[in-house]
Amino acid sequence: MKEKIKVIKENIDFNNLPIKFQNQIIDDEAKAILISFDDGVYTKTTAKKDAKNYYQNQCENKYVHYISSIYGECYVEHGKESWI
Repeated sequence: MKEKIKVIKENIDFNNLPIKFQNQIIDDEAKAILISFDDGVYTKTTAKKDAKNYYQNQCENKYVHYISSIYGECYVEHGKESWI
């Protein structure tokens, strides 16, 4: 089965992504922060707070929001699209 992709929006910043994707990105980054630092430096709450602050205020990444015929509604960081 060949995957069909329909781009909804491209070159959008973090704050314009749907909330479910924003929360997923923040949760993934918080998990990475917890793994990266020694025990006691971060808790899950403080890691999520720092990740949220970074993505909402400092991050300049751009994203592509699209619908895949196989995976459904998705996003990918701009420049890292696998279909190009």
